[in-house]
Amino acid sequence: MPYAAPSGDDRLRPRILREQVAASAGGALRPRKSRAEASGPSAPAAMAVAAVAAVLAALGGALWLAARRFVGPSVQRLHGGGVSGLMHGKTVLITGANSGLGRATAAELLRLGARVIMGCRDRARAEEAAGQLRRELLQAGDPGPGPDAGGAGELIVKELDLASLRSVRAFCQEMLQEEPRLDVLINNAGIFQCPYMKTEDGFEMQFGVNHLGHFLLTNLLLGLLKSSAPSRIVVVSSKLYKYGDINFEDLNSEQSYNKSFCYSRSKLANILFTRELARRLEGTNVTVNVLHPGIVRTNLGRHIHIPLLVKPLFNLVSWAFFKTPAEGAQTSIYLASSPEVEGVSGKYFGDCKEEELLPKAMDESVARKLWDISEVMVGILK
Repeated sequence: MPYAAPSGDDRLRPRILREQVAASAGGALRPRKSRAEASGPSAPAAMAVAAVAAVLAALGGALWLAARRFVGPSVQRLHGGGVSGLMHGKTVLITGANSGLGRATAAELLRLGARVIMGCRDRARAEEAAGQLRRELLQAGDPGPGPDAGGAGELIVKELDLASLRSVRAFCQEMLQEEPRLDVLINNAGIFQCPYMKTEDGFEMQFGVNHLGHFLLTNLLLGLLKSSAPSRIVVVSSKLYKYGDINFEDLNSEQSYNKSFCYSRSKLANILFTRELARRLEGTNVTVNVLHPGIVRTNLGRHIHIPLLVKPLFNLVSWAFFKTPAEGAQTSIYLASSPEVEGVSGKYFGDCKEEELLPKAMDESVARKLWDISEVMVGILK
């Protein structure tokens, strides 16, 4: 049978039938959507929606961080202290006092009337910081620093490079010749997670500066501290001591070097040194305590590389969660000046409260061995 092409009416019949069925079901047949309409909004519109959502999320996150920053728990301030003149007549030496925690500690102790000696590696930067501190005191309405000032104390700058045992000895010789007393020594300076490098005397930089430099400094000034008793020694460590260990077979990190672990090792050494020194100072009326300041926004992390794209987020997080230098310095100020810790020695503090240590930080045999080896390394014993 020959094929006959359907007529126009025949081609329309199925469509008419479908429309009749839809109408009889109580609905109207909807026209078929184009492919673009079926796939949803256009690409530019979708991108605009995503951008708005991202901005709203960022704003919401920023508001949440700001609320956490200002509504969160405040840092404990100096107990019963903060009184102008509390440290009047006392001489305080602070290492690394030109920036960060050291500068904040110097500013507050100066306001409390102390005679503050800034022991700093870069004399020019230290002089600049000292000038800023003096101006800040004047702007705050405190009397200008000076030996006869009724409020704020005197501010002195001395050069001290803890990466050089020669510099440490020269500094201590000058101190013993010029200073009749030393009431408080604050071992604050430090270096954080630097690439592998050595001090002038060939020691791994973090262990050399954070531990050995302060070890020699403290030992050479012990006589002055004892003659000034009651006096105090304050050592700034870190919570990161928990990740360190004392490897007596490789104290100089010549077999292997990990900048994070080596920093933690130096901070563990600070604690072991403090506890052993406290034992040796029993009965002298010289106390020594160690602290962690928490996570603080300072330039200590200048050797840490943060990708450029991540920096804005890091800055936001650090602003929200990290302490300011003034907040981080509160425990150093507390241990240096508060009557509450008079006679307390060999303890570990955080946020102006005593805290527990891990067993490895309380190992007396390791502390004594580290002391003995450190004496040889810095040349106290031949």
